[in-house]
Parts: sequence; C-alpha cells; structure tokens
Amino acid sequence: MPYVAQEHQCDSQAVANALLQSSQSSGANQFRCVVVSKDVPVLKPERTALPDVSLSIERPAIEVGKCLHDKLQLRFNLPREFYKISAYPDGSQTVALVNPFTKIEGLQIDVVKTGISQSMVNVYSNGTILSQAWKKFPELCG
Repeated sequence: MPYVAQEHQCDSQAVANALLQSSQSSGANQFRCVVVSKDVPVLKPERTALPDVSLSIERPAIEVGKCLHDKLQLRFNLPREFYKISAYPDGSQTVALVNPFTKIEGLQIDVVKTGISQSMVNVYSNGTILSQAWKKFPELCG
C-alpha cells in the first residue's frame, strides 16, 4: 500500500503537531506543507512579458486611463462587452480588449503610476498582431 504524505496548511500549529506525531511514532511520518491562497489584492499591474510599446506621459495615471478609455470608445466605437477596465489601489489601471464569447483578454494597456503627475503606458499584444493604430494609441493621451 503506497504511503500518501499528509498535507497541512502552512501554519505553526500544523507544523508543531506533525513534528510531535513523527517523534512519537516508530514509522517514518511524512509531512508536506501546502500553500493556501488567499484573496490578496493586486496593488498594480504585474506582467512577466516585456511590453510591445512603452511610453512615458507627464500626466497622472487616472487622467491617462480615463483618456485612453474615452479614445477607445470614440475611435474604435467598441461596445462595453469588448473591453475591461481594472483599477488598482496605487492609481494604476489596465484597459484590456476582451473576446465577449470566450472572455479571453487580448491586447492589454497598463497605465502605471510612476509619480504624482507621471505615468508609464505599456501595451501588451498577448499574441495578437498590433496594427500601427494600436502601437500609436497611447500617444493620443500624451
């Protein structure tokens, strides 16, 4: 019969109990700690990929985010279900194009607060081909 390691939440009480049990038993007791994820707020956009376009803008992130949202509606006339806006506690924002049927995000535009009146706009293609219009899109709010 194969032995299955006990899984416990990583807290001091669980570790102490496992150590106590293993010292009192003659068999080799295995103990494995598992990470229990909790809903921790994301403070700002975090990406592992490099942006396809990056532009520093001398305006507050909230203004740049609103501008990009307004331009998105004006220029491309996209219905609300085709894009998503995420706001972060530090004032940064993400505007993402979304396939309304699959709910998969394509192009993402992060507006990252870099100072009181400074922002960095980063555009990520997420595997899509960026047209010149999308590459120049952040400049509309610069």
